[in-house]
Amino acid sequence: MIANKIKNIDWYEDEAARQRGEPGIAHSYLRALATAVQKLNGSVDPVWLMGTSGWAFRIWVNETLCPSAMSVFDFDTLLPEAVEQAGFRCNYISRLWDEDEVEQERREQAHDAIVAAVDRGAPSIVWDVQDAEWGLVVGYDDNRGVFDALSYNGEPVALRYDRLGHNGIDILSVAVPGEANERSRPVAIKRSLLAAVAHHEQKEWADRPDYQDGSAAFDLWALILERGAMLAEAGKTESVADDIASFADYYAAHYYGARCYAREYLGSVASGAEALVQASESYARVAAHLKPVWEYFAQGLSTAEWQAPKLRDLAESIKQAGAAEVEAIGHIKAYLAKLHD
Repeated sequence: MIANKIKNIDWYEDEAARQRGEPGIAHSYLRALATAVQKLNGSVDPVWLMGTSGWAFRIWVNETLCPSAMSVFDFDTLLPEAVEQAGFRCNYISRLWDEDEVEQERREQAHDAIVAAVDRGAPSIVWDVQDAEWGLVVGYDDNRGVFDALSYNGEPVALRYDRLGHNGIDILSVAVPGEANERSRPVAIKRSLLAAVAHHEQKEWADRPDYQDGSAAFDLWALILERGAMLAEAGKTESVADDIASFADYYAAHYYGARCYAREYLGSVASGAEALVQASESYARVAAHLKPVWEYFAQGLSTAEWQAPKLRDLAESIKQAGAAEVEAIGHIKAYLAKLHD
């Protein structure tokens, strides 16, 4: 075919989360994956998706709250695993900065995989279709030489064939959901809990020290707000980088929303296991501590409007959230230990 496009595909929004007064899924890869699963299955359970993928438990923080924290991790491991945990085999094609010698080969391989996926009605999750975020490729047109795509906010965009992997951030990352896999529910749950522990213990790759993950990320996040409080108190809010103000809301929305999913996920899979019930309760406290952080920065305040006492209160809330997460991971580890008894 010269051109084809998947019809009737709507960008996923977790309306149930919104009705609970929660932000829902904020990370663009997970929103793209949720949209793909919804199209392929006819529905999607966002709690299961966020929980089994491990994203309900992950946190990365950059020393300036740069949004790049949301994409500085091991693509080749975490991204296809999220698709597999969602119940689909994943054809994952990537090329990183230091792999120039395979650029053309991988781009052509990814192009062919995307086209084949569109022809069978499956959208592909593609990095940097717009603004260094993940989106979905849902069509192709050889006459125009472009892919039809949905950006990170669901807006229709066109991605030129030759810009695949070269659209601003020079990385190729294409995850193509395939047929249903045979991963059982108990296996998916166990893998998600192991991932939660591994991330907390910093056993997943991160570009430290500029970026921190696991419990150290909460400490860095709190420190950034404490630094902002000092500058606000000294009347030097202009010294705070604009991106700290610009992306503080993104951080808060993603990590508050993620911990709401952690709370719900662990409660849903506990099946009477006291350790997981306790882990769910601990994550409820994590979410409760992060809620005021999200509510404050969702207002879109500039650094000139930041108030030192409020920032210090929020920093303390983040520290308390981190402490509650340590408790939660302890309960998860206790549950996993019993599985081996």
